Amino acid sequence: MGLFSRLMGKGEASKAEPEVEQVDYNGFKIQPSPLKQNSNYVTAGYIRKMDEHGEMKEHYFIRADTHADFETACKHAVFKGEQIIRESGEQVFDRK
Repeated sequence: MGLFSRLMGKGEASKAEPEVEQVDYNGFKIQPSPLKQNSNYVTAGYIRKMDEHGEMKEHYFIRADTHADFETACKHAVFKGEQIIRESGEQVFDRK
């Protein structure tokens, strides 16, 4: 493997995380999408909902919480997504 490939994160040393299922919650979909940061994972994900016109609305969230493993970060992202939905509802899509 060439130096350029290693620098760009391609090859054997870089392993993609498994695809994570969306979670349905009160008519919304939560897609965990933790970010790898050094040896930890940062809580992040998407909240999505189809509007009355058939268009998908989406809100990306990221939190400062870090976790030692991918699965725990996914579970926490779902928890945070549910919390955001409870607190904001449809207004989550109005945020910039």
